[in-house]
This record gives sequence, structure tokens and C-alpha cells, in this order.
Amino acid sequence: MTSDIVVKGIVLSSSPQAEYNKRIVLLTDRLGKITAFAQSAAKTGSRLIGKLRPMTAAEFRLSKGRSAYNIHGVELMDSFYELSTDLDASLYGSYFLEAAAYYAQEGMVESEARSLLNLVYLSLAALRKKELEPRLIRAIFELRLLVIEGEYREAPLSRKHREELMDMWAFVTKASLSHIYDRGAFRNEELCREFINEERAMASELMRHDFRSVKLLE
Repeated sequence: MTSDIVVKGIVLSSSPQAEYNKRIVLLTDRLGKITAFAQSAAKTGSRLIGKLRPMTAAEFRLSKGRSAYNIHGVELMDSFYELSTDLDASLYGSYFLEAAAYYAQEGMVESEARSLLNLVYLSLAALRKKELEPRLIRAIFELRLLVIEGEYREAPLSRKHREELMDMWAFVTKASLSHIYDRGAFRNEELCREFINEERAMASELMRHDFRSVKLLE
């Protein structure tokens, strides 16, 4: 018998499988993006009920099957349930999950997997705190995502607030992930609007994928 694998992760998607089972896509800190199955997870009385919804952050106990993993236990860390009651936050959160699912791969470099997982977690937390507007959170998320994925391009030169804009741009690309949503770095509303516009122009060129959730945001 092989021993179980314990990983930290976030549920990217969840779908029914057979009558009571669930097919889960996880972004994990050690394995990258994986597919896992939870047997009898939808049965009344199952210990997994309510722990496998999208956006759920948890510690997962897994075993490796032939073509996927099997979930044997879940220690809940954060459900981000509050986001489901706020339409805007829910839509942006769904976009973050979709983008992460697109870029993540199974077996990706562990440091990259951890960075991507932390970025998604902190972005969902920023939506919940509501200190920054969702459009700004999206711009920060996308720019740092491009850095993690090695697709980042040097900051643009703007006509207004040139030095200040580049300082903000450098902060988002280089600061510790735990600080990229600090309210103090984004107090200038005019500069934030310019940052969003510059970032959207760059992301529209580099993120060449038709994300379904984006259609609901724009």
C-alpha cells in the first residue's frame, strides 16, 4: 500500500460523477493542478459535504490512482462562502479560478505552484475585505499572474504620473505576495485608474484565451 499524500490547495471546479461521487480539480502547493475524485461525497452524512465547493481552501489527503487522485480527507482552511452572496465578488472570484486553471499544470515547478496558489488565495481574500475595488484587484491579479508565468513585460511609460505609475507597477510585480493588496499602496484613485487601464491593455495582448467568466465582467 502507498501512503497518503497531504497537500494544501484550492478547489478550482467541482462536478457530479455518477450518483454520489464528485470530480474535483485542485490547484495544490506540491502537485500543481490535479484531478481528484471524492467517493460518496454527495451522500447525506458524508464528511466531505460542503468542503469541495469551488474557492474552498483546505488541506487534502489524497492517494494516487491510475489516471487521477482520490480524496480521502479534507481539513477546511477557508471556504470563502461570503463571496457567493456578493454577485460582483463571486464573478471576479470565478475568473481568478478559471485563469489559474488555464495556466496551472500537473507537475509544474513547486515554487511556481505555491506562488500561483498563494496569489489565488490572497486575491479571494482581497475581494472579501473590500478595501480595494474589484477592477483593481483583477488588474493586480493579472499582472502578478503574468510575472509568475514568465510572460511579464516591462512597465509602460504613461503621459501622466509617469514615475508614480511605474512605482506602483514595480510594487505589484516585485513585492512579497502577502503585501500586494495592501491598501496603503493604492490610495491615489486617479493613479489606480491609470494603472488599471495600462494593465488591461497589456493583459489583452498577452492573455490570449477566451475566459468565459470575463464576458460577465465586461
